[in-house]
Amino acid sequence: MNRMENRRRRFILLALVLAGVATFIPGITLPMMTVKKLVLMKNTFTVLSGIGALLADKTFGLGLLLLGFSVIFPLGKFALMAAYLYYYPPIPAALARWQTWLGKLAKFSMLDVFVVAQMLMILKLGWLVEVQIHSGIYWFSAAVILSLVAGIAIEYDLKGRLKAS
Repeated sequence: MNRMENRRRRFILLALVLAGVATFIPGITLPMMTVKKLVLMKNTFTVLSGIGALLADKTFGLGLLLLGFSVIFPLGKFALMAAYLYYYPPIPAALARWQTWLGKLAKFSMLDVFVVAQMLMILKLGWLVEVQIHSGIYWFSAAVILSLVAGIAIEYDLKGRLKAS
């Protein structure tokens, strides 16, 4: 693989990671859903406000779980992918270490989607509760998909570079 092809591949991978971050931020800050209970109560939630409400209600276990897997973990994954693209190590041993770490992160990629899906299912089960979906859920979903695509593309890049060395 020549130098120009390497640069092009790194640029495309970096664009995927940056697009993921760019969609993740509105995904956690824009309203995700509005919950109406008995026509009297109406609450609109973002990922961050939902976590804040759980922590304020002293539901620390669920609040910290959501904070970890819906905010901290995805940011860490994006940071690790960006670090790989920044350093782009040429040494086979270093490539193998990157492959191990990124592979471990990839196993948990869908966990944040699972958490949101579970929350929606719980809310939809109540016959007195109506849930209205907002743009935040689409931004968040786009961030998850971009994270998955970037992770797969980086894994493919790592494997190709390991074979070539």
